[in-house]
Amino acid sequence: MATSRHKDVEKVEKEEIQYNTDRPLMIIPEYGRHVQKMAEHLLTIKNREERTRATQVVIQTMTQVHPYAKDSEELRRKLWDHLYIITNYKLDVDSPYPKPEEGVFEAKPTRLHYPTSSTKFMHYGKLIPELIKKAIEYKEGPERDALVESIAMLMKKAYMTWNKSSVNDATIIKDLGGMSQGKLELKDVSKLNNVSMPVVVAPQARQNNFGRNNNNKRNKNKNRNMRKKGRNGGF
Repeated sequence: MATSRHKDVEKVEKEEIQYNTDRPLMIIPEYGRHVQKMAEHLLTIKNREERTRATQVVIQTMTQVHPYAKDSEELRRKLWDHLYIITNYKLDVDSPYPKPEEGVFEAKPTRLHYPTSSTKFMHYGKLIPELIKKAIEYKEGPERDALVESIAMLMKKAYMTWNKSSVNDATIIKDLGGMSQGKLELKDVSKLNNVSMPVVVAPQARQNNFGRNNNNKRNKNKNRNMRKKGRNGGF
């Protein structure tokens, strides 16, 4: 009798225990398995009005996953879209938002095309190469010469900012010719002499202030001792 009862208990335990590996795959795991079961139950409700009311309850339950999110149009639209995804787009209810097209969210984003600019002149930034391209389009004349001068001065500033030191003007002229493929030439090299970086004055060392404070403390202690001696008659 006892053996038979023990077998019945083991049979019940085997039927009740169900591992996650044996359960259906969760489509959106962040909402949990209970929400997915509720969403699957919506598909079994035949009455459309009743199914719509039950869907509102499921949406309200899904909002508990985002307790700190501000209630907004964007959040509600997101929850409805997720519910359609969980039900494999089979849910048919009176929704405040149109049903998304199947496969829209699974589509891969378009590949980003990164710039293929040369790394040799990267320290000049992205603006200067664009200015050089524009200057090449100009006709020979004072307007083009002024633009080339401005570009060369910008190049020197960029180089000094990147290198944190001075740069030989010959390097700027050489890089200008290389970036323009020999189409631009700085005629008045003396313009580069006007380019300079502001000198940053280092703040005074803290030890100077520290020493000044110590001197003030010594003077205060000295004056205090002298006053005490005067009150005690010099002793």
